Amino acid sequence: MKTFVFTAIILVFCSATAHAQRDAGAKARGDFSFYARSGYSHMNAAHAHASHYHGYLGQASVVSPRIATLSDSTVSHHLDLAQQHSAAMREYFITTDDAESIATLDAIDRHLGEAREHHAAAQAAVKQSPETPQPAQEHVGKMQDSLEQAMQGQQALVTKHGVEKQTVAPQK
Repeated sequence: MKTFVFTAIILVFCSATAHAQRDAGAKARGDFSFYARSGYSHMNAAHAHASHYHGYLGQASVVSPRIATLSDSTVSHHLDLAQQHSAAMREYFITTDDAESIATLDAIDRHLGEAREHHAAAQAAVKQSPETPQPAQEHVGKMQDSLEQAMQGQQALVTKHGVEKQTVAPQK
């Protein structure tokens, strides 16, 4: 009798625990939302910084090595993080067997790669000829175009999967 009562208690406890847990897809859906929003934020931050750098290059007669270095580290940082978020979304789409979204991510990753190439070309142009900022500015403009295309693809994924923009309340 003791074994029966003990077994019944364990079954009730395990059953209650199992029902209290969320389904396996709930966490993945939440993870996707984070990666989708954050990836877009990093693309947007890289684009915003590129915009500032583009404006600077249009005004500068000689490019400051310090500004070139800061631009390089900032844009590279945001591109790296955008690509990490993209990789995490890809893992999610592989588990859900979503070929259409994977194809969209392929395009986003291609645009991020192009942005990285244009950024590297801009930095090389500055190092080669800091007194002639126009070639670097042209590459930065191309980088902005690539980032805009990546952000459009990211927004399409967000819309397709019903991830709404999350507003952040100020901390008190």
